[in-house]
Amino acid sequence: MLNRSIRLSFLAALSLLVAPVVGVAEEVAPAAPEGAAAVGPDVTVWSLPNISNSSSGDGIRGYSIGTTSCNTGTEPLEWCDNAGGCSNGVVSATPNEHPVIAQNIYRLKNGRMDQIGASWLKHGFFSLNQSESTCGDGSCEFPPLGGDQLGVGCTDPYGSGLNGSRPLGRKSEVNPATGDFPFPAGGGGASALAWNQRAAVKESDLIAAQNPGARYFIEGHYVAADDALAGNGLNNASYREVRVEAGSFNLRFLPGEGTVREKAAIEAWKDIDPEVELLKLDMRANGVTERFHIARKVTQPSPGLWHYEYAVHNLNSDRSGARLTINFFSSPVITATGFSDIDAHSNEPYDTTDWTAVVTPNSVEWEAPPFPAFPDDANAIRWGNTYNFWFDSSYPPTEISSHSLGLFKAGIPAEEIFWTGNGVMFADSMESN
Repeated sequence: MLNRSIRLSFLAALSLLVAPVVGVAEEVAPAAPEGAAAVGPDVTVWSLPNISNSSSGDGIRGYSIGTTSCNTGTEPLEWCDNAGGCSNGVVSATPNEHPVIAQNIYRLKNGRMDQIGASWLKHGFFSLNQSESTCGDGSCEFPPLGGDQLGVGCTDPYGSGLNGSRPLGRKSEVNPATGDFPFPAGGGGASALAWNQRAAVKESDLIAAQNPGARYFIEGHYVAADDALAGNGLNNASYREVRVEAGSFNLRFLPGEGTVREKAAIEAWKDIDPEVELLKLDMRANGVTERFHIARKVTQPSPGLWHYEYAVHNLNSDRSGARLTINFFSSPVITATGFSDIDAHSNEPYDTTDWTAVVTPNSVEWEAPPFPAFPDDANAIRWGNTYNFWFDSSYPPTEISSHSLGLFKAGIPAEEIFWTGNGVMFADSMESN
């Protein structure tokens, strides 16, 4: 079993091998409104302190993002990765009861918030259980299993070098709603290129001349089984704004701009632009809540013409998204349809075929294309991913009768209906923010 000194030695050695790392002491943005601690274990990303930048010289960058976690709950969080399990004779945990860590990168450009980078998963091992004044009441309650748990009020730092150390785990192996995954992780990821398994971003998405006025955001996201089953899996992502350094493509932090805790990066769009509408679409499955974010911005570029921008973010839904339909009361002229997504990479099994728009007299719809060879691996909106949809219409939003998000995996309901035009804002027990 790894002990504290071994892990610290590993971190020190790794910092010499993975470069460059960008990090400074940060000013942390205000946390979410304070209240009573969540019941049970509750892990979240407390800070995003540094970033590593790797390149193979092929026009793609591989970024790794450091994350510091904090257990803001009332019970220790399991952090066990030992093949034989973890136990002190009274408390025990299985080897797949530890968090996995996803890292993502977003761009806000010309009124569109899109995801331009996504990593594989770092599997947590041996918590250091450190104290930080802003985590809980500032005191770390050392847990019964020591480094095989994250104690109440305790933090655990994973630097960018550690979070980018390969092999990483496949996102496709993890049920994000329950935190369940096989142990050991399946592996098999491509690693020949420096960006493989890391948050892969095309340099063309970062060059200032090709992205005038763009703003960029990094995100860290933890998924853990006991956190999810305690009902605390909806606050596990945090974001931070960064800028791109010309030439090196390093991502630098903005002075005075710290980590925005317990908010996914897609929420930065509304934080920045009050004209953006943001919905939280929640559904219950297997005793836990699964959530999508639906963000929308509508502009009127000219009289009689409205431009629609939608972003659909899957926070933690195992059922995934397979279709977006927008219905109008009558028959508008719909043109300039578009779609963008974030591709799976490094031997993840998912298809990468783009969705195409189908326009009918009173609707526009996008659907995940079939993948006959492996139907379960079609290009659905998987957890931690954001897909974008846009179009122009001769009708304003008041003429939209309803929206629906079709779900990829079988279950009830088969779709979620929202933003209806009959005076009901939501259907199927969803909520807004």
